[in-house]
Parts: sequence; structure tokens; C-alpha cells
Amino acid sequence: MAYRNYINLSDIEKDKPIYRIFPIARFIQLLTTKRLTLVKPKKWDDPFENLLLSSRFAIGGEIAEMSVRDSVYGQCWTWHRETDAMWRIYSPNKDGVRLRSTPRKLLTALKKECGEHSDVKCFIGAVEYIAKRKMERTFKSIDIFRTDGSGIAESLLYKRTEFSHEKEVRIIYSGEDGKCTSDIFEFSLDISDTFDRILFDPRMSEDLRKSYTEAVKALGFNSEIKRSTLYDPPKQLTFR
Repeated sequence: MAYRNYINLSDIEKDKPIYRIFPIARFIQLLTTKRLTLVKPKKWDDPFENLLLSSRFAIGGEIAEMSVRDSVYGQCWTWHRETDAMWRIYSPNKDGVRLRSTPRKLLTALKKECGEHSDVKCFIGAVEYIAKRKMERTFKSIDIFRTDGSGIAESLLYKRTEFSHEKEVRIIYSGEDGKCTSDIFEFSLDISDTFDRILFDPRMSEDLRKSYTEAVKALGFNSEIKRSTLYDPPKQLTFR
């Protein structure tokens, strides 16, 4: 069987950098536990998330709901290298840190954790943005019962065009029906293999940044550590 673990991603994009901003406390937790946390889509803000899996289905004259909707977990990353909005939304206390990875690195870590059945449980894909009026038609075209499991993952990779500025990439884990009682799913990973650079919030004080840098290094992060220069003043210009 040909598996479809990368969705809406070209071969080049599999190794293209993706980014996510974490509050510093969450990043320290990640370094300490060496586990990345995915959450159920119901935790996401957009009410259209998980729309297909939350829908009702007519089967043999009866209306049924899909149990699989409570067995899926995900985490959102972005192609955006850095924007003002990203820092203000995801680092409201000016204490965030941006991690850099790639779709291939994240999926490799997830599949390693899941082992034997990883091909039908682990996915990563780029979100496609479509008009609200096309949502129903698009969802109806998805084969949710594909034997490779990708239909479930694909259903979480559509958002309304109003969110297109996010440029999201999502890593998705499809768990076992009836056994996913927790709202979170954690998987272990090698920090240095998965993340190759961190960037501190440009608004963080220098003293605080230095303290966190020492703490991060002490916890074994050996990759590149930088501070964002997004808000640094420009060099003075001389005009003739």
C-alpha cells in the first residue's frame, strides 16, 4: 500500500523550515521532558476546526456520530519565519521563544514514537484555505474511511480564507478509538535532531534573555540560539 503521510507538501517543502512560538515556560518543559504535546482540535479557536469529524452521518436510516473525532490530536506550525503579529499573539508576555524545524523532522520523531503502525497514525500537512461556501463540498469529497488513515488527517487541513495569513502546517496523530480519554498526546523526541535553532522574543530584556540562554544550554540544547532583531532600530543613514 502507498501511504500518504505528507499531505499538500512537495518533496522540497518536506525539508523547508517551519516555525512555532512557545512561551518560555513551555519550552523549558519541553527541554526537561523531551516530549512534544499535541492537543485535540476542539482546543483550537476556530469553530470550523474538526468540522467533518464532528458532523453527523446518516447510516441505514439512522443518524450517527464518528467516534474518531475524539481520537485525533494536532499541533500547528507555520511557514512564516517571523512577523509582528506572531510575537504579539503567541508571546503576549514578551517571553516567547521561536523554534525552527522541518516537516520531515517532526514527522520522523512522531513516527519513531508510534512504531509499527505509524504509517496509518502519523501525518503532517500544509493547510489549504478555501471560501466558506466551498467548505461543505470540499469535506464531502474527502474519503474519511481511506485505509491508509490519511482521510482523517486531511479533514483537519482546511480552513477559511480569512485565516490564510497564518500559513499553517499541522502535525497530526490519529489515535485508537475509545482509548484517547486525555485532551493531550505527548511523544518523545531528540531535541537537537528535531530543532536546529531558537529565537528569543525581540522585546525580552537582555538580562532575562541571558538567564534563559544559560538555562537552555544547561538543559542540553546545543543548537543555535539567537535573539530576534525585528524591532531593532535601523542604522543611521547618510544622504548626499
